[in-house]
Amino acid sequence: MVNLIIVPRSKNLRKINCDTDPRTKVQAIINEYSNVNKINPNRVRISVVEDEESKDKKSVRKTLKNEKTLEANGLDFSKTDTITVYAKDVGPQIDWRTVYLIEYFGPILIHSLVYFLLYNPEFNTPTQVASYVLSTLHYLKREYETTFIHMFSADTMPLKYLFRNSGHYWIFNGLFIALCVYAPQRYYTGIQKYIFHVEDRTLDELYVFAGLWATCELANFYCHYLLMKLRSDGSREKRIPYGFFFSLVSFPNYFFESLGWLIYAIMNNNWSSYLFFIIGTGTMMVWAKQKHRNYKKTFGDDYPKNRKAMIPFIF
Repeated sequence: MVNLIIVPRSKNLRKINCDTDPRTKVQAIINEYSNVNKINPNRVRISVVEDEESKDKKSVRKTLKNEKTLEANGLDFSKTDTITVYAKDVGPQIDWRTVYLIEYFGPILIHSLVYFLLYNPEFNTPTQVASYVLSTLHYLKREYETTFIHMFSADTMPLKYLFRNSGHYWIFNGLFIALCVYAPQRYYTGIQKYIFHVEDRTLDELYVFAGLWATCELANFYCHYLLMKLRSDGSREKRIPYGFFFSLVSFPNYFFESLGWLIYAIMNNNWSSYLFFIIGTGTMMVWAKQKHRNYKKTFGDDYPKNRKAMIPFIF
């Protein structure tokens, strides 16, 4: 047995000493600690200061991974049988799966309300109809993936970030695209002819755009499926994905997501669709760069050297 001293970093938590085993999972310790403090376990994060003599403690504090044991988290009891860790109340949490379901439901709801109630769908052009159908199918696909495909590295996230995360989809895709793309195509003057303009595509053109879009959606889905298979045993450990476009980039799911929205934007040729494409692609490029760097840091020479982060041969 070893001794673990849990020091609170939040005023509502208590300091306790507990006897445990190096092979005990951090989640089990959090559960017991939360029970003592009468708090939801999802609100508690336990960290360790790697250099206790350092004056700048924040720069060397490492959060322990809940699914791993104390030993696997790097706590070395070979030189001492007593180690100090720190507990923090990170506030109300929300399940990650619920977060994504809410995010993706927003555009479905807003697009449908605007399409059917605010405007009269009987007068919509084929391009407007196609825009509504493709957008709705995309988010229905995302809801399916969230429910049955996605594997999450963490159980929860702070509730306060829900509105920030949802805003990207609810505002830039939901409100902006719905209000601008589904507006009646009448004779506009001044700035209105730019705000509400939707390209008048022929049916043959729309079939081509829909086919290209569907190809991107299926490729994106397949990437998510391959990522799910990596963790089919329930593990949250990082693993190197292989096969399909993973041979070219670390995050082909981002690449096909971006390409799909580019095709959508060109199809209806409305500024709101281009804005959503630009913001979304920029965000995914930042994520891809950070995660690509983490892959190389984690796996070192074992990680394929010729892979780009998101865009084949370019980025």
